Amino acid sequence: MNAQKPDNDRLAYHVGSLNLSGLTMTKVILWLVAITIVSFVIGFGILALSGELPSSPENKVSPFRQNALVTPDSTTIPLEGATSGSIRIMMGAGEFTLGGGAGSDQLMQATVYSNAAEWQPEILSFSNSTGKTVTMIEKGNTSRGWFGGHAPNKWEIHVNEIVPLDLNVEVGAGESRLNLGSLNLTSLVVSNGVGETTIDLSGYHGGRFTGAIHNGVGDLTLRVRQESNTRILLHHGVGDVTIRGFEKKDKTYTTAGFSPALPVTEFTLSQGVGSIQLEAV
Repeated sequence: MNAQKPDNDRLAYHVGSLNLSGLTMTKVILWLVAITIVSFVIGFGILALSGELPSSPENKVSPFRQNALVTPDSTTIPLEGATSGSIRIMMGAGEFTLGGGAGSDQLMQATVYSNAAEWQPEILSFSNSTGKTVTMIEKGNTSRGWFGGHAPNKWEIHVNEIVPLDLNVEVGAGESRLNLGSLNLTSLVVSNGVGETTIDLSGYHGGRFTGAIHNGVGDLTLRVRQESNTRILLHHGVGDVTIRGFEKKDKTYTTAGFSPALPVTEFTLSQGVGSIQLEAV
């Protein structure tokens, strides 16, 4: 009876070892499965954000694929005999550029770079006896997918350089660059919620106009012709103001040799947070 105890002890020991070994192996397997799943999720997320996932068989854009299939879409708005124009552009977020360069028989030419046709903005136009009005607005759709906020969205606008023009540009967030030196403006309104804004009027030889510029958060540069008779009323929040070729008196900035007796190009400029650069060149 006593001689069998060592064998029983050894058997119990081996059984215990097998149980412990089985438990350890189970944990190892579970950890490997967990690591594999996490790695797959991370890799899938990286592909989604980098835009490397393939599109569907119908060649539609994947909700993750934001850098592929970016195709320009162009629209031309003819003058159709109009002698003046009014353009209003409302863009949610992206990169916005506007300048001259439209044909003499065109009021505006717009080229939009985006991932899919259904994301193209809506462009409306109508004419009266002498003028033509155009409204270009980004559609308020929710079809851009889970990562739609990072989708490429770039607008390039060319407008007529001859007809008198009312111009109103509103950008929610992004970089805005307006090269207006070759235009003939009657009024200018520019609003950018968040981002960098540059308005270049350094070569301007058109008619006198008034301007209102608002930049919420970001840097703002306004460049005018040195010989222009320009006055700027500045409402500034937080940030530096750098001037070149302007004279300052309280919150008012004027070009050198400014005379209120002459036709005045006047701006009201407001900035929430960010630097402002005023240049007369």
